[in-house]
Amino acid sequence: MYHTIRHIETKIIALAFAILLLLAHSATAQQTDEKVLYVVSVNDMHGNIDNFAQFAALLDTLRKQYPDLLLISAGDNRTGHPVNDRYPKPSYPITQLMNEGHFNLSTLGNHEFDIGIEGLRNVVGWSDFDYVCANAYFDDSINIKPYKIIDYKGLKIGFIGGIQVGANGIPDFHPKYAKGVSFKPIEEVLPEYMYLRKQCDMLFLISHCGLEADIEIAKKFPQFDAIFGGHSHKKIERTKLIGNTMITQSGKNLNYLTVSVFYFTNGKIDYKAQQVFSVKDFAKKDERIQKMVDEFGSLDIFSKVVGHNDADIDSKESLGCFMTDVMRETTKSDLAFQNPGGVRLSKLPAGKITAKDIYKMDPFDNIIIKYKVSGQKIMDMLEMACYKTEDFPMFCSGCTCILHRNEYEEIESIEIVLDNGKPLDLKAKYNIAINSYMASVYNFVEHKGKEFQHSNEMLFQYLEKRKHINYADMKRIR
Repeated sequence: MYHTIRHIETKIIALAFAILLLLAHSATAQQTDEKVLYVVSVNDMHGNIDNFAQFAALLDTLRKQYPDLLLISAGDNRTGHPVNDRYPKPSYPITQLMNEGHFNLSTLGNHEFDIGIEGLRNVVGWSDFDYVCANAYFDDSINIKPYKIIDYKGLKIGFIGGIQVGANGIPDFHPKYAKGVSFKPIEEVLPEYMYLRKQCDMLFLISHCGLEADIEIAKKFPQFDAIFGGHSHKKIERTKLIGNTMITQSGKNLNYLTVSVFYFTNGKIDYKAQQVFSVKDFAKKDERIQKMVDEFGSLDIFSKVVGHNDADIDSKESLGCFMTDVMRETTKSDLAFQNPGGVRLSKLPAGKITAKDIYKMDPFDNIIIKYKVSGQKIMDMLEMACYKTEDFPMFCSGCTCILHRNEYEEIESIEIVLDNGKPLDLKAKYNIAINSYMASVYNFVEHKGKEFQHSNEMLFQYLEKRKHINYADMKRIR
């Protein structure tokens, strides 16, 4: 038989932008046993139902071309959008919309645990699709399987699920939600399931482990034909191969989706490719889905005006300054620190501040705790945080954080200058305010702290007194 020649062509759909990956092929000889699999994948949607009407319209366009495509999520379907997270049934909106989109599979992300095991059990029960996660072990019965094999056009397609596990033995969620579940690093678990390679025509990993981890997994387990990834919010625009394993990731907040294609000929995959497409820029909306989104967001709790922003805030750091100032003033502390991952907005326009804005900025319900600790403990916390972010260790109040970098832009040392111009004294004691998630991650267990209210409640209370804020261009990281 002659070799099949294929090429990728981008089809321009209405409204002047490319939305669809069309993988056409021509052959010099007929190939009767060729099968083609299309997979649409998303990750880290974080409950962003605002984009779902566009997502549904784009899916409809794709399915007109590829009616048998599979649709999967690499986790973190929830946490980040107040309508989804504060709904009377938390995560019900995004789950129902995923049902309407006819998802086939999802793995678990760390934020799936933000409502505890019972909340997760509810979400699984509402879902018309299956969840797979091989390295999460539940004490009680819950319908989450380590893998699933889908029969597709006579092929067996195997999907294994995996979630990131941190140094503390759990994924990146508050330890209070770990009751009733335990985890193992995915690399330790995968050998148990490599027998699936012989049972399946294609074997995939749906991973909420992060891009760096996915690259290492691809090197250690070349049995995978592809890894559909999430957790690190990266956008892989074009085909990325590690050995013969393709790795995908589609950013975050349902702004993008990835279309992957696999040609299966004569008992093997002989061609694979991927491309990212914009959801947020897609001009069409599914009106029926938009009506559902509008109904979910119609609760009065979200539209209440709670304050006024006097000038556009265009950076996450500036919002972090606002949040830490509120923490420091309310708790009457010397210093306050906020993990960057706890600030979920990157900008806040001038004008009215609604409850929805506050819940978008701070969706986690962490409790603010005041501790009295040494300057050395503060420095230890910041240095440990450097390993968790590429840009900055913490947002802060009461000080400025100066980062000293080497020629490779890696952080080599941190300098803390207090608002009075003096350096942080490593031997002195300081009252600091942090949230309960940080207290657990950075091992404040041995310190006795004073608990205050939830961090978002603290923001509401502050705005009720102050009414106006102005944090335009506020920076404390240098």
